[in-house]
Amino acid sequence: MTTSEIDTSSPRVIAVSSGKGGVGKTFFSIHLAAHAVKQGLRVLLLDADLGLANVDVMLGLSGKGSVKQVVSGESSLSDMLLQAKEGFDVLPGGSGLADLTALNGTQQQVLMSEMREAAKDYDLVIIDTAAGISDNVLFFVASSESCLVVLTPDPTSLTDAYALIKVLSQQRDVRRFMVTINQADKVDGELTFRRLMSVADRYLDVHLDYVGNMPAHKEVRRAIQRQRLLHAVQAEKDLDGVLTEILARPRDESRSSGLQFFWEHSLGQDLEGETASKANPNAGVSL
Repeated sequence: MTTSEIDTSSPRVIAVSSGKGGVGKTFFSIHLAAHAVKQGLRVLLLDADLGLANVDVMLGLSGKGSVKQVVSGESSLSDMLLQAKEGFDVLPGGSGLADLTALNGTQQQVLMSEMREAAKDYDLVIIDTAAGISDNVLFFVASSESCLVVLTPDPTSLTDAYALIKVLSQQRDVRRFMVTINQADKVDGELTFRRLMSVADRYLDVHLDYVGNMPAHKEVRRAIQRQRLLHAVQAEKDLDGVLTEILARPRDESRSSGLQFFWEHSLGQDLEGETASKANPNAGVSL
C-alpha cells in the first residue's frame, strides 16, 4: 500500500496504553486530544478504562451515562458524548461497573459498530485504555491504527511496558509502537527507551518509535487536582513537544483501513488467543 492509497477518509485511531498504572497515560490522552483540536482536528476521546474510568473526572465533566449504555444497546454512542471545554468530545467509560471490565464478542461488535458510525464526524479518535494486558486492553489496541505506550524510568514500569508490547505483538499482531517516557529528563528518557528497545530488538519482532520525554513538573499534579489542563506553564511547553511529535508521525499504511477492519482483525486475534499459551510475558527476560 502506498501513501496515496491510505484511507484518509477514515479517522486516525490512536490507542494510549501502559503496562503499569499511575504513569500518566490518561494525562497524555487528554492533552493529546486538546493539542489536536488546536491543530484544527475534530477529536473524539474514548475512555476505554472500562469500569474504572476517570477521563470525565479529570476534565470535571458529568453526564447521564457511559459506554455501558452503548454496549447494552440502550443508547447510541452519540447520545452519551460529552464535550470538553477544550473542544473535543468524550465518551465516558463508566466507573465502578465490574461487568464492563471484560467485554464479550457481542459487546465489542456493538461498540465498534457505534464507533464506526460516530467516527465519520472526526479526524482523530483517541482510545485511552486501561493499564496492563487485560482482554479489553488487547482488543482496543488491536482495534487501533497506532499505539502510544507511556512509561516512566521506574523498573516496574519498564518491565510492564515490555510485557504489554510482547503480548500485543505475539497475540494481536501489533508490530509498531510509539513510546514516550514520562517523569524523566532528556537523558533518563533516552536511557530508559534504549533499555526497552535493546530487549525488544533481541526477543521481539517489533518497531519502537521514540517520540520524546516529559520531565517531572509540580504543575502537573496541581492541574490534576484542579481538574484542569496545563496552561501557560513550562510543563505545557515540554508536553507540547511530545504531542507534536505524535501527531506528526505518518499514518501506518498497513493499518489505516477503518474501524470495522480493525474490529474484524481484533476478533480474529481473539479467537486465536483462546488457544494461545498464557505464560508469563516476562519469562526469561531481564530488563
